[in-house]
Amino acid sequence: MEPSQPSELRALIDRALADKILTRAEQQQILDAVMADQEISPEEHELLELVVERLNSGEIRAVD
Repeated sequence: MEPSQPSELRALIDRALADKILTRAEQQQILDAVMADQEISPEEHELLELVVERLNSGEIRAVD
């Protein structure tokens, strides 16, 4: 999936985090979507920071 707008990336992230668990497959899907155009926009950066903040706070956890 290649989002054309940050709102589509947000939807992808929201779906991935709905169960409070971030799998390796979901991580890769998010990164692939962000890097599809070989650039990270300010909006994409903000969304990635949101994921990192949730991981750091323990709100979600990463699993294999």
